[in-house]
Amino acid sequence: MKLSRKRLQKPARFELLPLLDVIFLLLIFFIFVMLKMTMQSSIKVELPQLVDSKQPTEQVLTISINSDNQIFINQQITTETLMLAEVMRIQKEKQLENENTQTVPILIRGDKHADLGIALSILDKLRLSGFQQVAFATEKDK
Repeated sequence: MKLSRKRLQKPARFELLPLLDVIFLLLIFFIFVMLKMTMQSSIKVELPQLVDSKQPTEQVLTISINSDNQIFINQQITTETLMLAEVMRIQKEKQLENENTQTVPILIRGDKHADLGIALSILDKLRLSGFQQVAFATEKDK
């Protein structure tokens, strides 16, 4: 019995189109994940500059004060009177999610043109309520 040579010598083909589809989808996935990992803040705050400034590396609760002295907690607008109750509510939610964590550090991002009195009032209310991990956000001086 004689086998046909044409059928056995068919060259192997490497299809690139499915491979390009997979690479493109992986690229989109990694871009999306990287954008979600960065700290996004849509509230325009011009931070004061310091010579030695460290960026937070862990998850923090952010309180922002813009140049119009409006107060935001994690990009949700609030008032100074409701701020403490909102912070306590968020802290309790975080503690229920992770039972082994204590309190989430609080970062106050105050615009350099905002009133210092509001930022100090927020800091004082937080400290009197028992929050010890409170810091001010700054930018590193260029």
